[in-house]
Amino acid sequence: MQVTKKAGYGLIASLELAANIGRDPISASAIAEKYKLPLPFVGKILHQLKSAGLVSAQQGRGGGYTFTSDPFKVSLRQVLEGLGESLDLVGCIDVKSDCSLAPVCPTKKVWEDLDRKFKELLESLSIGEIIATDQG
Repeated sequence: MQVTKKAGYGLIASLELAANIGRDPISASAIAEKYKLPLPFVGKILHQLKSAGLVSAQQGRGGGYTFTSDPFKVSLRQVLEGLGESLDLVGCIDVKSDCSLAPVCPTKKVWEDLDRKFKELLESLSIGEIIATDQG
């Protein structure tokens, strides 16, 4: 997995919204301005997070986005998958891979093990824990 700008910005937006639970919604422009991010890109990211059910949107005056769940029950993996990010460390372990070395590759098992552990780590880290660590 290569951490894309979308993944990084999406995590920033998720953390910002999750840290704001119980308060007024936050606009895409407020997040973009605070972190000096491109507003159109932040808007698209928030729309994807909304489509994934991780955030909700409120229209009109005082509108914006809110985090929909308990941040301690939403994993980093859920956020990244909600953004459509690939979590595969290498493409050759995908079932659909067309790698001609797959049947004889001496590193395939290592990559599969690393990939599994990486995904377990992403699943074990909650948005709430990341916020708590940052504020601690």
